[in-house]
Amino acid sequence: MLQLSSAGKRFGQKLLFEDANWLITPDERTGLVGGNGTGKSTLLKILAGIETLDYGQLTRVKGTTLGYLPQDGLALRGKTVFAECLSVFDHLHELERESIALTHVLSDTDPKSREYAIAAERYSDIADQLHVHDIYNLDSQVGAVLGGLGFSKEDWERKTEEFSGGWQMRIALAKLLLQKPSLLLLDEPTNHLDLESRNWLENYLHDYPNAYILISHDRYFLDVTVNKTIELWNKRMHVYHGNYEKYVAQKEERRTQLRPRTKISATASKPSKPSSTVSAPRPPRPNRSSPASRS
Repeated sequence: MLQLSSAGKRFGQKLLFEDANWLITPDERTGLVGGNGTGKSTLLKILAGIETLDYGQLTRVKGTTLGYLPQDGLALRGKTVFAECLSVFDHLHELERESIALTHVLSDTDPKSREYAIAAERYSDIADQLHVHDIYNLDSQVGAVLGGLGFSKEDWERKTEEFSGGWQMRIALAKLLLQKPSLLLLDEPTNHLDLESRNWLENYLHDYPNAYILISHDRYFLDVTVNKTIELWNKRMHVYHGNYEKYVAQKEERRTQLRPRTKISATASKPSKPSSTVSAPRPPRPNRSSPASRS
């Protein structure tokens, strides 16, 4: 779906990462880890198309849809919580209205005409899309996600601006989950969730039909949601296959393998010291019986 090739990014004068290569597949389940300031959130924004690379290339397969959740900073206004979440299906409601209009065209047009054939084909395409998205159960889909993220039925009819920043982020997360993009990009999605909501999200992601990439400081959450871990370390991208626990074990194994080589290399490069038992040769003692020593 997406591919990074020889990718690099700077933050001012600081190099965050370089020579990054990553093929993101339709079944991606990846956790993005690394120390603070290594560029994790920046990389997620690059994948989302919000920021650009300084080096290399990002390519995207046509038709790939993206859903990005930042750590914070979103504010929604003007609609109820339920209406805000239902708005992600506005395009489906438009298709439904078009479908109704097409039924009138078909009923008033000669079945043998070209206009009829075009309208019939379009009507069939729309019907397929509405079926795939389960058009007649949208309300129940919204209710299930809102309930899972901790919203009571009383909350559904409250205006979004009545909620605090953390709950606003829950609404934004709910909208992304309902959209089901080809690739979910979630930056610390559990920051504003309680334990019950976090557990629900774990189960939701387990059954999610598309790809996702997560940043999270919650090690247990990564353990149960990802099957690949990518670490940004020392300005490079390092790939580990498995969840967070396996990543920690593999990283320690790599470090263990490197230690003997590092020690040997350091010993070989260390200059040798002269032996303390070796002394400079003494000058020969004069021969007192030789003619040159006499006056």
